[in-house]
Amino acid sequence: MACTFNDLDHHQVAALASCFIPVDKSSEQIQLRTEIAKPLQQLQESARKIAEIQHECKLDVNVDEYVESTVRPFLMDVIYCWSKGATFAEVIQMTDIFEGSIIRSARRLDEFLNQLRAAAQAVGEVDLENKFAAASESLRRGIMFANSLYL
Repeated sequence: MACTFNDLDHHQVAALASCFIPVDKSSEQIQLRTEIAKPLQQLQESARKIAEIQHECKLDVNVDEYVESTVRPFLMDVIYCWSKGATFAEVIQMTDIFEGSIIRSARRLDEFLNQLRAAAQAVGEVDLENKFAAASESLRRGIMFANSLYL
């Protein structure tokens, strides 16, 4: 996982970070753009290494279940496209996950990106801090971040 976020643009960072946000599981086959497929593979490999080490330390861990429960890529493509400026109508057509769940997940992702930004700032990683801030900013628009849906 070393340097994974450093090598990505802020749209890819937003998409990859979305894997850590709990979301309803999609029944559709996940089809990712090449720009986010490789970072996802690196993240899954890192999760697998962590699970294998836990298993070697005699912890009761099923490696495949750990990877599947830790890395949830169901909204990666949606978040990537939203971050790049797609409309809400376009992104809801990309998945069978409910609209409300997409909005809730995007807001949680924004909070998570702000926590990652603060962590990068605390350790002096200015480039990474700026990347997390830009990823967060790219999400905060339109209906997903309206103060109220009852206007």
